[in-house]
Amino acid sequence: MLCLPRLPSPKVIVEPSHACGSGMSACASRILCARSDVQFSAHRLARERRSLAGTFDPTKSTRLEDRLAARSSAIGIAWSITGTTDAVGRPALAIEVSGLVPLECQRCLQPLEWTVDQKTVVALAGSEDEADALDAESDGEVVLAAGPLDPLELVEDELLLTLPYAPTHPEGECTAPLIQASVQAP
Repeated sequence: MLCLPRLPSPKVIVEPSHACGSGMSACASRILCARSDVQFSAHRLARERRSLAGTFDPTKSTRLEDRLAARSSAIGIAWSITGTTDAVGRPALAIEVSGLVPLECQRCLQPLEWTVDQKTVVALAGSEDEADALDAESDGEVVLAAGPLDPLELVEDELLLTLPYAPTHPEGECTAPLIQASVQAP
């Protein structure tokens, strides 16, 4: 089983179609995880070239709450995690996130919708020692996957790394009035 529940069985939707045409019973390659109590084996996902996908509401994340605009309404960030290999053939995950994230412009303090469209390939390590070795020999990202992983934690991580530290509207789009400072000669 690819998705391992931590709590009562999660709602998991398996898409019936697959490139091989064998249908859901013989070859379910794409699994949609609808709840955060799902874990998966990253090495198996990579080996079998399967995918997980769903939506994530960053307004429900305690790890992201200080990065979002105050009074943000529920939103959905589309995400997918696909088993693959990295540039040198090691097991890896391709993590994709896309959507609009409600932030606050640090120049005018007004709401700002930040577009996220990010894809990152992370190599999989089976132990701390392997993670250290992979990290030392490549510039790519490495994830410790010694046990089951929570897909939404990976999505949160990706959003935290993608969002700007001090978001601002593009030049000329802020709604705050400009303050003119006058300098008097001494």
